[in-house]
Amino acid sequence: MEDRRLWMLLNQLAAQLGVEVRLEYLEDGEGFTSRGGLCRLGDRLVAFVDRRLGPQGRARQLGAALKTLDLSGVYLRPAVREFLEQELTGSE
Repeated sequence: MEDRRLWMLLNQLAAQLGVEVRLEYLEDGEGFTSRGGLCRLGDRLVAFVDRRLGPQGRARQLGAALKTLDLSGVYLRPAVREFLEQELTGSE
């Protein structure tokens, strides 16, 4: 599947799960870098994704964040399910 399409589908899944997706620069200029991920801010779930990454890298970061949630009762498009199960195996 095209990386941009996968990124869009993962954003739709995040919205369905009530997760806000934020593209941020995840480096502070002093050598600290973050890989992105999911966190709770108050009562909101927020997935931070590095703005500097291309669509494939962004999809991997967002996919890894969403994979930490319980997706058992959520419909996943086959391409998204395959991406989460195969592409991200062992990258958490």
